[in-house]
Amino acid sequence: MTKKYYVYLLISLLLLAGCKTTNVSLIPYRKEYSKFVNDVAIMHHPESPQIDVDIRNDEMFISSLAAGPMIIPQLMMMLAKNSANEEDAMAFNEIIFDLNIGDVLCEKLNTKFQLCSYFHVVPQRSIVSSNTLWRLMEEKNKDVKDYVQVGTELGIDTILETDVLSFGIKDPGIFSDPYAFIKVDVKMTTAAEGIVIWRDIVQARTEIGMNTVDLVDIVYTDEEFLRKKLEEVVDAVSEQCLEKLGFDTNNTYLLEEEYIKKSRYKMNIADKLNELNVLRHENFISNVDYDKTKHDLIEKAKGRNGAGLRTETKLSSTAITSPTVK
Repeated sequence: MTKKYYVYLLISLLLLAGCKTTNVSLIPYRKEYSKFVNDVAIMHHPESPQIDVDIRNDEMFISSLAAGPMIIPQLMMMLAKNSANEEDAMAFNEIIFDLNIGDVLCEKLNTKFQLCSYFHVVPQRSIVSSNTLWRLMEEKNKDVKDYVQVGTELGIDTILETDVLSFGIKDPGIFSDPYAFIKVDVKMTTAAEGIVIWRDIVQARTEIGMNTVDLVDIVYTDEEFLRKKLEEVVDAVSEQCLEKLGFDTNNTYLLEEEYIKKSRYKMNIADKLNELNVLRHENFISNVDYDKTKHDLIEKAKGRNGAGLRTETKLSSTAITSPTVK
């Protein structure tokens, strides 16, 4: 084999470096499954990936033009780009070292399930405070007895697991602007039988709204900026999860800070719902009272007076047979 072949091979390996393939069997969520879902625990694998940063494509494009078509100079440009991206990733990871992206995702999913669905969700603090559940969360390949144990521990019938495969900041190049992105493996499983009723790879991206040079400058001077942009993309992917389950997410505007400031009651609906949900989960109020009060809180957040709870027909989990998913 010629030296040129090995050079091309090395370039190909560099291009593939860091790419992660995801081989999972996707299972679409079917609307009739909602009849079997009453109480949900949202969990995530505790080992989150580090932030992935790839924002040097424009620099490489300009450098490659200057280097010309020769293989060796082009290879050197690519090595320099990879090295710069690694340095960016190390710096960005240090800035957000205490940000667990899996925790952020679960919290946002929990709040949005309360706001937009009729599922009853376990408060996140009840999950993270349990040593038994932490041990089970570390198991990526759970068997039926693991799901049964989670269901028994929390008194739920369904488990939604999230695994953040990748997240970070990218710039596709050719003088485009960078964006934040996230890719999540989500799986919904029945607690009694360990049957998967939904499995999907959900992805989102949100524009950062500035060029790469300005982004790098502001990240190093304002640490909260990077956190905010990452939380925005997590918010976007959590909303996609609810939409894939068939829920209307129109009410999520009630969570926005700008809306809260301008609204009639200036109510932080997320805090109110979470407080109410803790009371429900700890049996200080019934599910019926929770549902009615939740409805009234949402109406108040919209600036309306409580209009009473609309009745939804829903089969009892004890009166139905669990679905079979092949």
